[in-house]
Amino acid sequence: MSELNVNQTDGRQAGSRSAHRIAIALACCAAGATLAACSSGGSSSGSAATGGNSSQAVGNSAAAGGAMAPVTIAYTAPVADQLIPLITEKAGLFAKYGVPVTITYLPQTEAVDGIVGGKVQMSVFDSPAPEIAVADGEQIKWIAEWEGHADLFLLGRPGVSSVKALAGKSVAETVAGSTTAVLTQVSLSDAGVLTTSHLQPLGNVGATLSAFQSGSVQATIAGPPNQTTLLKAVPGSKILVDYTTSIPWVGGGLAASVPWAEAHKTETIDIVKALVAGEQYIKANKAATIADIESVSKSSQADAAGAYDSMLKIMNQTSSIVPQASIESAALKAIANTSPGAASLTGASVVDTEFAQAASK
Repeated sequence: MSELNVNQTDGRQAGSRSAHRIAIALACCAAGATLAACSSGGSSSGSAATGGNSSQAVGNSAAAGGAMAPVTIAYTAPVADQLIPLITEKAGLFAKYGVPVTITYLPQTEAVDGIVGGKVQMSVFDSPAPEIAVADGEQIKWIAEWEGHADLFLLGRPGVSSVKALAGKSVAETVAGSTTAVLTQVSLSDAGVLTTSHLQPLGNVGATLSAFQSGSVQATIAGPPNQTTLLKAVPGSKILVDYTTSIPWVGGGLAASVPWAEAHKTETIDIVKALVAGEQYIKANKAATIADIESVSKSSQADAAGAYDSMLKIMNQTSSIVPQASIESAALKAIANTSPGAASLTGASVVDTEFAQAASK
């Protein structure tokens, strides 16, 4: 599998605070997964993560006219659409708005726990991690979203011409409750073959890619540049579902601790303002952004360029950075079978539009 880029990994496609949290954490740091990031768990810029208590203390002084409260923002996988805050920070845009920001890598389950415990105040996710956390009773909400679809594709091996053709066949997923698992199950259910296909939880993205290439499974989800690599490596394979245009889904966004955001409204609005400026910077500075993606993801320049183009396509489809309740409603419906608490939630209950609306004025 050395020819496959497995740096686009499980942090992106893992589940959150559910019964699968231990398995997901192990999956993220398994062989073939985010090697540098999982082994170090270190910060990408600035100092170590700031604890919730010290941030609250500084925040109180900010409210009284003192320094702005420092904030730690995590990203959960070294893939293009997760790196918006990191690229924004490197471009000096958080500094422009006077917010002392530390960007750090954390596996997805640790990022959710970090928000709950105060280790970090915000994190980049894709669905369904924040939705599941809210369903579990955690005080987390989406405050910004820059991708309204997942940058993923369901691939079928030669002879699999449609999702319906997966009846009786093996389909790879990372772990139950993950992005790959939820989106796969939605597609299988829509095609009427969910109960007759055989879902294979393989633990991490590297394993799912290997299984598809070897033929031990007949379908799997992959994202840039992995889907291109697999299509070349397995002649006759094809894209069965293009999630970049199908199911409404948060493919990239920022979720925050509700208590922290409410206590630090000025900082939170300025963080979203910086992200809006960061999105504009990314669109206007292709070469610099590709270089950042290449550096963090440990990928080739060509793969980083492909990831940039794919990310930009979805970002351009997303009309606003303000979280959309309609997108959340679709995500909640998709996870209802695996997270029963989601059934009682509405799209509006997992978003806070106040900060992005204020930042857009």
